[in-house]
Amino acid sequence: MTPRELDLIARLCLTQAGRRLDTSVPERIFARLNAVARREGYADVPDLLIALRSSEAERLAWPVVEGLTAFERGFMEDPEILDQLGRKILPALSIARGGAPVRIWCAASGAGQEPYSLAITALEAQARSEDLKVEVYASDISVRALERARTGVFSHFEVQKGLSARRMIDHLHPLDGEWRMSTSLREMIRWRRVNLYSDSPGPTRFDVVVCRGILPLTAPQMRPGLTLNLAQSLAPGGVLVLGRDEGESEADVAPALQALAGMKAVFARNPAFRAAA
Repeated sequence: MTPRELDLIARLCLTQAGRRLDTSVPERIFARLNAVARREGYADVPDLLIALRSSEAERLAWPVVEGLTAFERGFMEDPEILDQLGRKILPALSIARGGAPVRIWCAASGAGQEPYSLAITALEAQARSEDLKVEVYASDISVRALERARTGVFSHFEVQKGLSARRMIDHLHPLDGEWRMSTSLREMIRWRRVNLYSDSPGPTRFDVVVCRGILPLTAPQMRPGLTLNLAQSLAPGGVLVLGRDEGESEADVAPALQALAGMKAVFARNPAFRAAA
């Protein structure tokens, strides 16, 4: 791919999804674009790029962006953070809410591994506390990812990589050589398409917002807006759970949010912060 073509693709990802595209490995971009070209009925990547400069540009923008910015986490990644959520955060919020349901929003659900991991964590927490009620909401910018996530079907490699044998027995069923999440687990999650960079927070406020791994992939100039959207989505006393990658520290979410003492990768709204009118 030429530098001009790489720049076209990078600008498209930035304007449509706020994502910073790493163009240092053109071969990887080409491979992803090749898959998009086949799905969209083009012979090869050059034909797809020609179409992107034609009247087909508007129709092709999202398929291309989705193909290049697909984001996935594995099951039960960073178990220490999930254990902290299930054993400390959820019970404490349940008490603070007087037994009302604790609302969790997985703000970048990818193909579903993250929200299903959160749902499993919530069910295990409920088994330790009968009074705990949890609602799980999940969103992603990719329609294709959401469609797959709703099915709850994953390969053997995907599930065995992060789920213990006990959890597989408790929450999954074999299906034609793959695995499917149990009906109760699938029905526990409500799915919705959300662009974190451009969609304003809706009326619903959440007790826990989980958004791990997205900030480091976000273009620097887009991070303040993303952080503000996440902060404004929190209910009073709610918390934001980030990952522990570079680009997810307190400095990266200031001034809208501040780290909670004694917690790993957990942030709350900064009471001193006021968004500009």
